[in-house]
Amino acid sequence: MLHRALLLVLVLPTLALAQPRPVLERIEPTSGPPGTTLTLVGRGFQHVQQVRVGDTALAVQERLPFRWTVVVPAGATSGPVILQTRHGEFVGPYFRVTASLPAPTVQGISPLAGPPGGEVAIVGTGFSSVLSENSVFLAGRLVVVRTAAPTELRVIVPQGAASGPFVVRVANAGEVTTPPFTVAASTAITELVPPVGPTGSQVTIRGAGFSGRQVQVFFGRARAQIERATDTEIVVRVPNRARTGPVTVDVRGAGRAVSPMPFEVRPIPRIVAMTPDAGPAGTTVTLQGRGFGGDVAVIGVDIGGRAQVVRNAGDRALQFEIAPGTPSGPLTLTVAGLAAEEHPMFSGTGTLRVDGFSPTSGPAGTVVTFRGAGFSPVPAANSVTLSGVPAQVVAASGTSLQVRVPSAPAGPFELRVGSSVVRTNQPFVVAQPPFVAGFEPRIAGVGERVTIRGANFGTNLRLVRVSINGTPMPVVGLQNEQIVVEVPRGATRGRLVVEVSLQGGAASADELEIEARREVSALTPASGFAGTEVTIRGQGFPARGIRVQFLGAPAVDARRLSPVEIRAIVPAGAASGDVTVLLPNGRTMPAGTFTVTAAPTGTAITQIDPACAYPGCVAILRGHGFSGNTRQVRVRFLGEPARVREVTPTSITIQIPNRAGNGRFEVSLPGNVSVESPAFLVTERPR
Repeated sequence: MLHRALLLVLVLPTLALAQPRPVLERIEPTSGPPGTTLTLVGRGFQHVQQVRVGDTALAVQERLPFRWTVVVPAGATSGPVILQTRHGEFVGPYFRVTASLPAPTVQGISPLAGPPGGEVAIVGTGFSSVLSENSVFLAGRLVVVRTAAPTELRVIVPQGAASGPFVVRVANAGEVTTPPFTVAASTAITELVPPVGPTGSQVTIRGAGFSGRQVQVFFGRARAQIERATDTEIVVRVPNRARTGPVTVDVRGAGRAVSPMPFEVRPIPRIVAMTPDAGPAGTTVTLQGRGFGGDVAVIGVDIGGRAQVVRNAGDRALQFEIAPGTPSGPLTLTVAGLAAEEHPMFSGTGTLRVDGFSPTSGPAGTVVTFRGAGFSPVPAANSVTLSGVPAQVVAASGTSLQVRVPSAPAGPFELRVGSSVVRTNQPFVVAQPPFVAGFEPRIAGVGERVTIRGANFGTNLRLVRVSINGTPMPVVGLQNEQIVVEVPRGATRGRLVVEVSLQGGAASADELEIEARREVSALTPASGFAGTEVTIRGQGFPARGIRVQFLGAPAVDARRLSPVEIRAIVPAGAASGDVTVLLPNGRTMPAGTFTVTAAPTGTAITQIDPACAYPGCVAILRGHGFSGNTRQVRVRFLGEPARVREVTPTSITIQIPNRAGNGRFEVSLPGNVSVESPAFLVTERPR
């Protein structure tokens, strides 16, 4: 027990010293009269029980972790700020208590009335020169204090404020009430009359809060000249530098208003051309000029007292449609109330009608002339179709049209000018020329048949003639979309020409190639193992696309050396039997028989098959017994290594090294096998 008592005696002072002491870093402000709000900045305030200045306790208004707010009471005297805790007092900075401020007074306000946004001067005494220490209210609304001096405050009337006195509160000094203030109507713009016009034109601005003060009006940034003004209306001239946009009215001391609608600065419209200047009802007329704008709703077109229908418009061109019953007369154009000074004449041509046309038949491309009335003199304003297919109008006047016949079925013409439409009673008969789409096969020999595909051939053999380079080709089959002909003797390569009586002719886009006589005369060697290269001689071999078929194996590509010689490699899996040459047009040529033998034992190079004999060319070393892959096989020529590109049991494909001369290819294979080729001459590449 004695030990425990001693332990408590030793621990209690230590616990007391362990309590964190408050730290008062600074106070704001350091002096002021009774009523001053004092801010304490520091840390460890959570254990503070009382704050004093000298011997006077201060009421705490707000507690934050690092900031406390207290109020200096009446009767307080200067002294240090003391923080009282359970463990003692902690002395902070010194606060000087000054004399109380005099209560504010008001001598008057100017003006006594004004709109929201206007400025009011409150004249008196006892105001603070610090803006934030003056609080002003109007009918309960906080008012913005713009400037502050001890004898004058300038404030802004808030939006939505009601009439009544201003209440002025000065920190640590009290409050005072001003004489009543009347809130007038605010500056506002309700209407621009007219809302569009050129520079220099007169515009009336209607609204409220305009008169009795200095007024300025702006179109964008350009200031306008005011001709007269009342409280609700201002008449101005649009300035020369005005641009389309809102209008601003600035009333000194009463605020500023911006029009909710823009004023459109638009020049007086001017017409420089009208096409056509004559036509029946429904004709589309184009006006060209400037100042048209683009809103068809504000554009008016009148001809001889008859309103027209405006279809579309831009600033420099517009189109309208001639209304039914429009007489001949001057045209009047207005854009948003602005009238053009030009009045071009338009001639109404009356009802659209067709009295006849000629000729009444012919092939596509024939020019047909229509006689009648009500046509537009502008070709593009007349629409003509044949069996629904548009026809080209090549010439036009008020009483005649010239039209090029399209490729279309026979039928009546339909003419349209604007909304007026007429149809001819008599049809136009279109003669359809033949059309050649293609033919097959593309290569054929004498006596073979060729099928021509196309259209409009008819079915009468007596009316159809086919030729190639002027040589007639017998027709052995005929349908409207197909002709079958035979290749005659003496035919040479050329285009196929089809002629159909009374309809015209057509030629194929491609040429038919006439085959020369083809045959195989020799196959050497006649026997060998898989990988052996065989030579096939004959005549008429095509330039490309030749393949050779050995019995029992897939066809292999052949290499054409000349029109009389090709070479091919015996593929793996080939069996003894017939050899066939396959041509690119699907035909075949028998090439004799070939006996497949077993590959000889050992390793040997029996043949060199080069693409050329220059350094860098590809060559194939042919033989038997080859093994390994491209990394395991080494080839040298005159001591220079050659690049190995492919290795098979019967061939090694290499790239000839950059070493000219006469020598042999030395080949090293896996298993220490070496072999040499026959002699080969590498020549310098010509320059």
